[in-house]
Amino acid sequence: MPQLKMSTIVLCCLLASACTSDTNSDLVKTEAIWSDVLVKSDGSGTKVVAELNVSNRNGNNINLVDGDKLSVTATNTAISANMTKVMTKDDKLFDIDYRANFPYHQADTQYEIRLYRAKDEVTLSSMVKLPETVSILAPQKGQTFTEDEILELHWAKATKIRGDQSLTINLSSTCKNGDKEINSSYIYHDVEDDGMLGIDFETTSLFKQEGLTQDFNCKVSFSFERRRYGTVDSRYASGSRTYAIQTKVLDSINVILK
Repeated sequence: MPQLKMSTIVLCCLLASACTSDTNSDLVKTEAIWSDVLVKSDGSGTKVVAELNVSNRNGNNINLVDGDKLSVTATNTAISANMTKVMTKDDKLFDIDYRANFPYHQADTQYEIRLYRAKDEVTLSSMVKLPETVSILAPQKGQTFTEDEILELHWAKATKIRGDQSLTINLSSTCKNGDKEINSSYIYHDVEDDGMLGIDFETTSLFKQEGLTQDFNCKVSFSFERRRYGTVDSRYASGSRTYAIQTKVLDSINVILK
């Protein structure tokens, strides 16, 4: 038994070590840095999250040292505002990323993310602009529908579509009956951003789960995501990306099962 316990401890340590591997930036050439930058807003503030890895998504996390740093400049022409912040390290279990928060969420607010390499005295610059905020018009939270009717989902359509921009709507259902709970989900990809989508629950199969009966109380939520891709400095490793999303959630829509 002691031998088994020791083996388990060693295995856990090895797994943790494998998952938390990181490499200091002074050991990595610029062209071997893979960059993934997300600019995310929910219609209030905006957070910028950057992850740097060696070579690709699955490479070691890069720990910025010896003067190497990430910074972000947000430029909001709508209100003539400009703000620059140095990104701070967020060293969580199994991951390293860099973050900064901003108060700007308006459409076309520009975010420029710069990586400064102190040894070479070079700066890599990537850029993206926020898409429009998502404004859901109907239905309203708490409204009730039956599973056999078409639910018309309405939102303010996009008027500033730029470049590679998309809209995704994620449906999630939670059905409860006492201690029993059944969950399901369905994703509408590449939705035409014209302000209306008819939701046919029959085609989503949200309520076709085994064991689901009329005795269950079901609620559905709709998660909107407008996504826009930006530019990436050509000196980063292949596959790097910079993108911005606007999100909005409508929840607590009741659905009566037939």
